[in-house]
Amino acid sequence: MYKIKISRSFMILLSLILLTSMASIASASDWPQFQSDWKNNALEPGPAVKTEPEMLWHEHTSANGDNGINVPPVIAGDLVYTHTTNGSVWAFNKHNGALIWRSKTSGGSALQSSTPAYGDGKLFVASNSGDLFAFDASSGEELWSEHVTDSNFECPITYFDHRLYIGDGLRGGIDTKYYYCYDDTGQLLWKYANGNSAGFLWNGASVIGDFLVYSTHEGKLLSLDKETGELTDEIDLGSEDIRFSKEDPGMFRSSVTYHDGYIYTTSERGQALGYVWKIGFENGYFIDEGWCTQNGFSTSTPAVHDGKVYVGQGEHGYTGHLTCLDDSNGDVLWSYFVDAGVKSSPVLAVENEITYIYFTGAESDGSLYCLEEDGTLAWEYDPTDDVGYILQGAAISDGKIYFGTDGGYLYCIQEMIPEGWEQFHKDTRNTGFSPSNTPDTNNMLWASEDIGAVKGSSTVIANNKVYVNCGDYVRSLDQYTGEFLSNHSNGSTKYKSIASPAYHDGNVWCGLPDSVNSATTVADGKLFEGEWDGNYYCFDEVTGEEIWNFSTEGNAQATPAYDNERVYFTTWIYGQTYGGNVYCVDANTGELLWDQNEIINNCCSSPTIYGDIVYVTTYNFYGEGEIYALNKNNGSILWKEDIHSTDSTPAVAYGNVYVAGGCYGYSDLQTYCFDAITGELKWNTTPEDGIGGWLCSVAIADEKIFVGTAFETEDDYTGLNGTCALDAFTGELIWNSPFGGSSPAVADEMVFTIADGKVYAFGEGSNIDEKANLKLPGFGSLFAIVTFSISAIYIARRKERRRIFKVGG
Repeated sequence: MYKIKISRSFMILLSLILLTSMASIASASDWPQFQSDWKNNALEPGPAVKTEPEMLWHEHTSANGDNGINVPPVIAGDLVYTHTTNGSVWAFNKHNGALIWRSKTSGGSALQSSTPAYGDGKLFVASNSGDLFAFDASSGEELWSEHVTDSNFECPITYFDHRLYIGDGLRGGIDTKYYYCYDDTGQLLWKYANGNSAGFLWNGASVIGDFLVYSTHEGKLLSLDKETGELTDEIDLGSEDIRFSKEDPGMFRSSVTYHDGYIYTTSERGQALGYVWKIGFENGYFIDEGWCTQNGFSTSTPAVHDGKVYVGQGEHGYTGHLTCLDDSNGDVLWSYFVDAGVKSSPVLAVENEITYIYFTGAESDGSLYCLEEDGTLAWEYDPTDDVGYILQGAAISDGKIYFGTDGGYLYCIQEMIPEGWEQFHKDTRNTGFSPSNTPDTNNMLWASEDIGAVKGSSTVIANNKVYVNCGDYVRSLDQYTGEFLSNHSNGSTKYKSIASPAYHDGNVWCGLPDSVNSATTVADGKLFEGEWDGNYYCFDEVTGEEIWNFSTEGNAQATPAYDNERVYFTTWIYGQTYGGNVYCVDANTGELLWDQNEIINNCCSSPTIYGDIVYVTTYNFYGEGEIYALNKNNGSILWKEDIHSTDSTPAVAYGNVYVAGGCYGYSDLQTYCFDAITGELKWNTTPEDGIGGWLCSVAIADEKIFVGTAFETEDDYTGLNGTCALDAFTGELIWNSPFGGSSPAVADEMVFTIADGKVYAFGEGSNIDEKANLKLPGFGSLFAIVTFSISAIYIARRKERRRIFKVGG
């Protein structure tokens, strides 16, 4: 047995590094305050949960049922936060539900209705006792607290540019109630007196340019200078200030939304009567433009998108509706019935140019609903093990939905992800992400005999078999022993093609005879395949009959991506500036829908689809390559970033896009992580690490990424001679092995990769050669020398990840 001695000082250093990695760093997929932002837009730019919802995780904030959740969570970086009825504040890892910290405010209550807000590394919380708190968002350390009012707080905090805006609650009855502005250090900047007011319950504000706009309980809209608190304008919706006012508009108990020159809000006069309002707003002044539509009781904050206004209706104890109105005139377009009042505020996500609307029903044992923009039910999710009352709505981040219940549960819901890895890069969208668990060490379960596995190719896994492109044939191995089982269809060999197999319903494919790197994509009863000479084809999966073909200029080596009856693929022209092309065609007819021909270098990767974005990479024979993000619906370039030249197909998960690049002997080998929406670089490995390569497409699972590497200086141009597991959020090395290195595949808690004509399988359990697994080739960095100590610390961290860090009580 080989042993590695780990110094105590090194263990402390590594522990500090790993703790620091939990820091909450803001990203494009954040939902940092009520309804997403300071205008209450309630729109998530990432993927939607469109069908087949499943619970990714849920966590309980109280074992006694006396610590419920009455507000939507807020999200920043990798953390999701919630404020519970006993005044505690909780921070969970949004990806796995691990409790990161818990802290305490003052003034618990049976109803806690003030939503916190995140800003600039701090979490701001308003308590039922009238106090404001600021916590370090990463550690939960209390930074400051201020007693603001002898009333209470019952409306969301609005955060903008280091300032907090919030109003007095209902405690104390009708009196002078204030709207406050504090800076993020706890200093009062101003407060505005609202005379003869009951206070502010759910009446959150919007920041619009230089102005702060909010409604009062009694039906006034106020516009204040956000810097000084001075009144700019005020209207009474129960007076004749506007032509569509109402003599008795009822109580206003929702936040205001701003969209494209208008203010939106709701009011109620009991279960039977209430209104949805749209009022013009320009340069701090309200304008007599808009409309008022009768809609029944509502405390719901409207969400506005693409010419439609979405709003909830109904009190608890009654039935309700989610209503869609025409933004131009207020006419009701449709109304979806729910057997519970919809007091919550709807939130929106857009994918495939379809708006998805998420909301909850206000009842015990309630549900989370998803509607499509035409008012049809996409799905309903009922948390069956929780009979807690659901009061408020949800938050969205990275294609996941978060909401809480009065039973004290916080839920994370995602679209169901199949377990298998049956074609290149996992699925028809080439995402490269598996929901499987994965090994925390480099324990090798087996290595096959030399079966002629094509170096650079990736395996697929189905029905307890591993399918491998071996050139002349696709061969299958026993998934758990590596034993050779059978030959299947022809492999892919032209110009040393690295095409991967595809499996579906007992059949196996591996591209066409003239394919180079282009594997078969199986989707919707069709096969999509490319040939080197620039042609892409669609065949009937059962009969093999050609349905259509599409000819392009240049060479075609992409594995097509399929989504929503569209197919995406790439071509490239050697030696030509703007020689890269990306195409989108109708999957049924082959009709061109769009093409992007302004990509400077050779577009040699396969496309990857994430929400409404298509990612591709380029290879530049004379310099750096790029990763591009394109609008999936029209092909426009959203962003691009320089990377080392590559054919690597991007992988997407956790709100990030991952890619490897570099060609040994020509450029450094590196692996990169970018924000999937903005393209911001999150991390990259160093040239000294030598992790990555132009032929290696990254696999993602279990908060790790798996990628090939080059350990030995005499390695050939492919730069693939070893396998690494990295932390998906920091890029830190978890483990490495000198075996394998081709594009990994993940299934059933195992990692599969190819090198030297063999297939290697990593996983938990008995390995084939303990000494072989402990071989540590030179890696050019500290982390290679201590790879097993890192694995040990990583395992310990995962085992103890549910340890509670209590701060302040």
